[in-house]
Amino acid sequence: MLGYGSSIPTILSSAIIAIVTFFYIYTVGSFLRVNIYILLHRVSYNTYFDFFIVNRYIDHIIIATGVILWCAISLHGKARIIITVSYGALTLFAITSGIEILLDITAVIAILIVICCLTYNRIASKKILTSYPNLSINYIALFVIAACIIGTIVSIGVLFSLPVNLKPTIPNYTFEIFILFSSLSPLLMLLLVSCLPLKILIKEVRAALGRTKKINTYSIDFSDRYVIKSKTKIICLVLIMLLSIVLVLIPHQPIINIDNQQIGVDTHYYVDWVGALIHSSNPQEFLYQAFVAQNGGDRPITLIFLFTLSKILPTNLVNTIEYAPLILGPALIFITYLLTRELTSNEVTSLFAAFLTAVSFQTLIGIYAGFYSNWFALIIGYLSFVFLIKFLKKSSKLTLLIYSASIMLLLFAHVYTWSVFLIASAIFLVVMLRLKYYSRENIILLLLVLFASVIVDIAKPAIIGSSSGVMQDIIIGHAGGIGLGQFALRWSNLIEIVHNWYGTLFANFIILILGIYWMWLSNFRAQVNIFIIIFLSIGFGTIFLGNPGIQGRILYDIPFQIPAALSLSYIKKQHGESVIFLTICILLVGVSVRAVLNFNY
Repeated sequence: MLGYGSSIPTILSSAIIAIVTFFYIYTVGSFLRVNIYILLHRVSYNTYFDFFIVNRYIDHIIIATGVILWCAISLHGKARIIITVSYGALTLFAITSGIEILLDITAVIAILIVICCLTYNRIASKKILTSYPNLSINYIALFVIAACIIGTIVSIGVLFSLPVNLKPTIPNYTFEIFILFSSLSPLLMLLLVSCLPLKILIKEVRAALGRTKKINTYSIDFSDRYVIKSKTKIICLVLIMLLSIVLVLIPHQPIINIDNQQIGVDTHYYVDWVGALIHSSNPQEFLYQAFVAQNGGDRPITLIFLFTLSKILPTNLVNTIEYAPLILGPALIFITYLLTRELTSNEVTSLFAAFLTAVSFQTLIGIYAGFYSNWFALIIGYLSFVFLIKFLKKSSKLTLLIYSASIMLLLFAHVYTWSVFLIASAIFLVVMLRLKYYSRENIILLLLVLFASVIVDIAKPAIIGSSSGVMQDIIIGHAGGIGLGQFALRWSNLIEIVHNWYGTLFANFIILILGIYWMWLSNFRAQVNIFIIIFLSIGFGTIFLGNPGIQGRILYDIPFQIPAALSLSYIKKQHGESVIFLTICILLVGVSVRAVLNFNY
């Protein structure tokens, strides 16, 4: 990993490029004045990237000097003399002349010179390189790991009463890089939810160019299942659940939350709704409050769940609701693990999906926004898919009964999440029927269960007087929440939901990049990929036709962690890429910790 057995020039070349790249990212971001969004003390601030590792002058000199050294070490013949002397003279003139823009340009073109040399050496018959920066990725990854660990330690230092004056002394370099690349998140989100038309377009372009060689398709090799001991799986799942618990607890710590603020945006609504249940004088009034009166009866099971917690736990109602994610987080992790295992039959990928759930949009936004009903319903929705797939593989009355119960439970847990899962489940079953993956009779039975839930939803207003999810969706559409009127605002809406709403938490470019990687390498006829495509396609329609409020709730339901887990599995399997896998995991934990530390005003 560090180059043992490699030549000294190769090691030096790789180390120099790694150092230069680290400084170069800051220089280019500041030179281009990239528009960035930062979550600071619960508020999303819009500003421009203007950060340096040391300062503008020193950073530029380090970049230029590094590239000069790289040229002297890596090139040979006339190329070494011409490129080293030319770029060295330009750097010397920029420094001595005192012209800032010239020094900026000298630093900006530094990596371009390296890329040109590498490209020429690759395509030309006469080689100009004596050593290649083969280890640069590993060295960059190690820099990121070290910086992320230091930055996270400094960030959480307040929890352990570390000296406060450490913070300005040791900047969080990885977070600054993270917010720079997160500026691309709206585009990445758009590409990811457009995976189906984009994949078709890529296929057509390749066909038009006359390329007969198929693209390297990827999905986990399900036949080559890596067996993990039960004890190891349990330990991994427990550790991942503990991570989610830590993320929930951090913003509630008295040393951070000095004035005992409510973290969840929607917490006060739930306090009012559950409070009405608590003050019910008899069982009939209790059921009326839960299923009809409170918010039109669109989430009675969730309210009953929170009511039950308030009766069990020895604390006030506000704390009961605020700490509900201590149960919801681990539960979603476990259900996502089960769902991914059912879809892929791969234990490693399932554990990766569980880990990514702990740092996912659903966990972080759930804490920040107080999406307790959405979160609770999401657990039931993913569980329903577990039993849907189980029934498709091997039908049994018990499996069908549990699936039916979970769909009905989802309907009364959060009617809007039920609407999304109804659409996704119906499309998934129709595709399975079309592709003849499973028994026709089993698929029809499951479709009948979904149809029965629609009948129940439509009948609710007449039977118990509560609102209907189908009717509410139609009302929202007519009110302008969904429709062609939003099409002209699609890009501004997307920027709003990714960068401004929910504390910039949808702008995690790492998860989105992993999703794009999955899209590029995957075979879309695999069952797990069909499942992912359906959810992403619902997001595609919402982004083009929905307002930010609708977009946020639909995107929240999409299991982005599963395609990201598939990509992580692929990266982990590649020779020599374990350090990249480790870097991604540490970086995700680091930025998640930093995010929850800023959930308080």
